[in-house]
Amino acid sequence: MMGGPQSPPSLIQPWRHLAVGLVGSSRVTTQNELGTKLKTLGIRLTPQRLAIAEVVVNSGDHPSVKEIYGRVKEFFPYVTLATVYSTLTVLEQAGIVRELPFQKQSRYDANLSPHANLVCVGCGSVHDADVGQNMVAELRQSLEKSSDFQFTGQRVDFYGWCPNCANRRDHRSGTPTE
Repeated sequence: MMGGPQSPPSLIQPWRHLAVGLVGSSRVTTQNELGTKLKTLGIRLTPQRLAIAEVVVNSGDHPSVKEIYGRVKEFFPYVTLATVYSTLTVLEQAGIVRELPFQKQSRYDANLSPHANLVCVGCGSVHDADVGQNMVAELRQSLEKSSDFQFTGQRVDFYGWCPNCANRRDHRSGTPTE
């Protein structure tokens, strides 16, 4: 059909570069795996919804809504910010991602297992720590056993300077770097 409306891309697209900042040990969830999981949970699949889910699930950088929107918009120029917000709400309610509220903006994390986050006070980036998962899990277990507190979740954040910000900070202050 010449000049007619274009159909949306199929659900299986090579969006691999939508997800950025993966930690070396992270396992990438394929579109088929993600689509199957969403269908199993009764979540209606659209190409945009699958792309949004893939960005969060396969990103190691805990993207913000604006970052998710920007990554998805490259492939779906007609996606709206409202679609991103509503999809994130659906994914959070389904237990696939969780919102990490910070003072400046929320970020989204698909790693629901006990772990620590490294939060840069310079640029605001958030990444999972590569170590310490067992300590966080053991701390939670110990606290659960030793108190009558009913846990609904946990979050461990360490604040400091990411390598890029630390490097810029050192160059500005004149501190020699090794």
